[in-house]
Amino acid sequence: LLDGPLANGLLFLSLLPSTVQSSIAFTAMARGNVAAAVCSASFSNLVGIFATPLLVALLMTSTGATSVSWGAVQTIVFQLLLPFVAGHLLRPIVGGFVTRHKALVTAVDRGSILMVVYTAFGAAVLEGLWSRVSSADLLVIASVCATVLT
Repeated sequence: LLDGPLANGLLFLSLLPSTVQSSIAFTAMARGNVAAAVCSASFSNLVGIFATPLLVALLMTSTGATSVSWGAVQTIVFQLLLPFVAGHLLRPIVGGFVTRHKALVTAVDRGSILMVVYTAFGAAVLEGLWSRVSSADLLVIASVCATVLT
């Protein structure tokens, strides 16, 4: 239904693990098991740090869309793995603060998700999203995203 960059973008999106932050926020909003969400999202992201580049190399290079470089893997490790490890190492130091200020942390958590979405959407608009993507493509993208979320 989609070709070119849109198809590659949806394929790439489907290869990425969810963010720990959004998994926890959505689980908390649904009054679900937050501890289980933290564990499963953390494990998913640890696996994703190594699996995503391999899946991209396997699935996307065959279409000629992209290639995976060692530099890209290093960037993933520095931007995802190191902060994850640092967060766990700092938990004994900041855990009490987070527990005492749960309402503030929740507001900042949800606000940061909103900022990420707003920033990404704003960047897409500045790059000409509405002149480069047809309404038919937007309907297909929305349908695929709704199916994936369902």
